[in-house]
Amino acid sequence: MHRLEENPILTPEDVAPSRDDLDVYCTLNPAAVRVGAQVLLLVRVGERPIPEEGYVAHLYFDAESGETLVERIARDDPDLTAIDERKYLYRGKILLTSLSHLRIARGPAHGPFTFDMSPAIYPATPYEAYGCEDARVTPLEGEYLVTYTAVSRHGVCVALAATQDFVTFERRGLIFPTHQKDVCIFPQRVGGRYVCRHRPFRTEFNDACIWTAESPDLLSWGRHAMTLSPREGTWEAGRVGAGAPPIRTDEGWLDVYHAADAAGRYALGAMLSAPDRPANVICRSSRPILEPEAAYERTGVYADCVFSNGLVVEDDGAVTVYYGAADRVCAAAVTTVTELLVTAKS
Repeated sequence: MHRLEENPILTPEDVAPSRDDLDVYCTLNPAAVRVGAQVLLLVRVGERPIPEEGYVAHLYFDAESGETLVERIARDDPDLTAIDERKYLYRGKILLTSLSHLRIARGPAHGPFTFDMSPAIYPATPYEAYGCEDARVTPLEGEYLVTYTAVSRHGVCVALAATQDFVTFERRGLIFPTHQKDVCIFPQRVGGRYVCRHRPFRTEFNDACIWTAESPDLLSWGRHAMTLSPREGTWEAGRVGAGAPPIRTDEGWLDVYHAADAAGRYALGAMLSAPDRPANVICRSSRPILEPEAAYERTGVYADCVFSNGLVVEDDGAVTVYYGAADRVCAAAVTTVTELLVTAKS
């Protein structure tokens, strides 16, 4: 994969905060889809309260009042345990320092991109009180399906929305309960059923693995099958997770996925699964197809991280992979379907 010279293609400075008392902290992990002559990126935009000396702040959506509220806690509060700049522990509960929403940026495939003036999907339910994060977009049967992570004190869940115009969105509720992430829906049915990848959280019993599931209606998911697991002692020893919706090829389903090593360094890989049984992996790349090397990938909110959940395939087989870099900015790299297949087999 070859990085765009224009990288990073979107930064926090490219979008205005939704309120005067907030600061845009990060623009990351864009979903991607081509709509006519434009590429639309559905970007995770993280906002946080403007810092106040001597305090940490928690920004959250209050579903009862319908308002986004700020809670400030004195740094010398004995019940406060600072963790890092993204979160802290207060009275036994994890609180986030920023609140994410999803906002559209539009432009040609390699930019420049311009953000819409207002959010596309903003927290609206108790399950989204701590944010809407990391969307995937799938064109399917006349509409665009959007899966995203819903975060709250109830846990990390996955929600589904749909749109036909990227102006109005129909929320269809939670489709995976806590603790789940990285859900991407396939762009066509397989054997008459809808298919998705998903990634349950790691526990004392299981690694963080990619799973595959099926559904008759996009809401009820079953027939779960473990699909891809971490490999000890490698660049994907810590966890693996689904990326953008898979690409259908003559050889099977081609995925660009993310993985982290034991130290938490994130990179991207490629895998190929059977066309009629997508839970069955044919092969996977033995080395990353993209790993954090550029300065904007190595330094940011979370260092040494490239994370993709969006790509666009052109008619000639060219692929642009859009990704979040160091959890702060958006970047892109180009390759081809042929190159990804070769890498998946290597």
